[in-house]
Amino acid sequence: MTYSIPSGVGSRQAWQTIVAFVCMALVAGAVMVKAADPDPLQDFCVADLSPTAPRVNGFPCKDRANVTSKDFLFTDFRTAGNVSVTGTNAYPSFGTVFEYPALNTLGISHVRLDFGIGGVVPPHTHPFSSETLFVVQGSIYTGFISFDGVLYAETLQQGDIYIFPKGTLHFQINVGTGPAISFNSLNSQYPGFLVAANQLLLSNIPPAVLESSLGISNATDLNLLEASVPPYWG
Repeated sequence: MTYSIPSGVGSRQAWQTIVAFVCMALVAGAVMVKAADPDPLQDFCVADLSPTAPRVNGFPCKDRANVTSKDFLFTDFRTAGNVSVTGTNAYPSFGTVFEYPALNTLGISHVRLDFGIGGVVPPHTHPFSSETLFVVQGSIYTGFISFDGVLYAETLQQGDIYIFPKGTLHFQINVGTGPAISFNSLNSQYPGFLVAANQLLLSNIPPAVLESSLGISNATDLNLLEASVPPYWG
């Protein structure tokens, strides 16, 4: 399809309007699709995690002369997490920029989740990242709460994948008859990890606010709730 632009001042104004509209659409599109960390400016930037290294919005790069192939290898997921220490019979092993410095500036990180029978990863959010969960072993019931309060959840089997949109509250529970394992990927080098119970009960929110919000009539019940937060997640 072709378009003709009429001559004259009016046509120039129309053309300018069209150009302005196209530019605004392009900018809006760029904003909407930007859902992860900024694009890197080089092939890699192994993080310098030394306490004296300056930080802006991330980490400075390790001197390339000191980088080896070992910097790009991550072996922590070879070993299962100790599910007995968390209080919920499940354990997350993180592979963020702090554990895996080669991820610096690449906009990705990983988590291994290990579950004992009935193990639970409590409701939590990742404020900087979306996440996918891939079931390596077992059967896991998982889901998220949308911003309009709807629960989207499924029981996953080995080989299944589920996605949690950025910032949504989500959880996992092992519903199989044996241990379960999942491998999760996130589109941020450090996605953040905010456990809902911690944020609500262990953040020094005034007791009157919590009692009113939770329908609790006395401080004793609130203290019991605060004390019930599992040790690892607390």
